[in-house]
Parts: sequence; C-alpha cells; structure tokens
Amino acid sequence: MPPPGDAPEATCAVCLEAVTPASKASMPCCDRDTASVSLCGPCVRFICARGPGGVGRCPKCRAHVRPASSATAHDRELAREEDAPSTSYGDANEGEGEGSNAFELAVMRGTCRLCMQTKDLVDERSVCDACAYGARFTLRHECSVCAHVQRIPHPMWRYQPSAERFGNVSWACHGRCGDFTFWRVLAEDARLVPPEDAPASWGTTDAWLEGIRREMTRERGGDAETPGTPGMPGTLAALRRLGRRVVDAAASLLRPDPPRE
Repeated sequence: MPPPGDAPEATCAVCLEAVTPASKASMPCCDRDTASVSLCGPCVRFICARGPGGVGRCPKCRAHVRPASSATAHDRELAREEDAPSTSYGDANEGEGEGSNAFELAVMRGTCRLCMQTKDLVDERSVCDACAYGARFTLRHECSVCAHVQRIPHPMWRYQPSAERFGNVSWACHGRCGDFTFWRVLAEDARLVPPEDAPASWGTTDAWLEGIRREMTRERGGDAETPGTPGMPGTLAALRRLGRRVVDAAASLLRPDPPRE
C-alpha cells in the first residue's frame, strides 16, 4: 500500500511498464495526473504510425490522435512537395526533446473527398475515418433480408452490437432484394475487423493491446513472453541469440578439416 496521500505508480495500458514523467504521453482526450493507468509516448507513437495517415486510436477512449506538431498542414504539404524527409511520426519523432510525447486530436471538420459528406477528417488527403477504414478493410457482409453477400467499402461493423448480430444502419443491397437493408460482417471476415475500431461491446480492446505488445516485441527483437522496457530488446531473446553464437563458434572450432586430395 502506498503511503497516505501518495498516488499509486502509473503503468502504461499498452506495454504494462511503469510510466515516468519523462515517458508519459500527454493526451488531449483522457489524461489525468492521478490515474493509475496511463500511456507512454513510445506506445502511442507506435499506434499512430500504423494508423491511416499516421492517425491512431487512444487505447483508453478510442479518440483519434496523432503526435502533436507545430507545423500546419500547409507547411507539411510544402515539405512533401520539396521532397523533404518525413515520417509518420511527424515532429514528435525528432529526438527526445521537450514535447516529443505530446499528442493532439487528429480531427478537422470538412467534406470527405470519398463520400462527399461533411465529417471529421482524420487523413491529410481530406478523407473521413470511416472511408479510410473502409478502403483498408473492404470486408464481406451479409444482407439481413436476402442473405446476399457483398463487399462493402465502409466499416459497417461499427453498427453491430456483436459480431453475430446485424447492424442498425442500412446500405444498398446489390442482390435479390435490391433495397437498403441491414448488414453483418461474415463470420469468416469478422476476425479481420481491426480490433481498435470494433465497438466496445465486442470486447476486443484487450486483444488489440495484446497484439500491439507482441508486434512491438517482435520489431525490437524481444521475447513475446517477457516484454521489456519500451525501446529495449527482451533479455531472454538476447541471451538466446548470444548462446546460439557461442554454440556455432564452438562447433566450427571442433569441426574437422575436410580431407585434402
């Protein structure tokens, strides 16, 4: 038990490591100094780098966020035209200076270039988040009236209370009924629904965070069963690699020379 008046040590909801003042992510959506579960900057940047247009979802509230940048969208567009080097991380990935763990809401109101509706845009190409996900995950869906199966370039899973039930938002059926009907993603494609975008009622948040931990561990050469400090390789994996090198070196010394003719 911590002493009275002392806040418990915060842990990152993604990597499950302790969050220090230097590593703590400054989030624009759900960020309380007294929270026992927080987020670290490296994990949030990792999530953003894999999202459409460098935009990720907050692991706690699902808000769209991206690394904070003092550059305007116009400045970034000019930089791309001049072939300036850039990454999905934006300015927040440049060194470990002040503000490198700061994030901002990644939405701006405008007309989506794909669906032509006025929505919150999360892509620098002026695309709404629904169209961005629909373009990346064009899954097969089943019509609630005629059972026709068709691919829909829209995240219709968002309107399903569960993976098995039909949603409550209609889409045009190209099958026998030819009407606007309700849909559900096929069972075979349900596993392809991005867990960070599935409704909270699906219960996929834990699986999403576990998948992020595994991916981060693989990229850093760590051991999936022994996650380490963000940015550091897993200890067991490093020892195993070292052991294999020693065994290989010893085997080469003991191996007899090939006979000479």
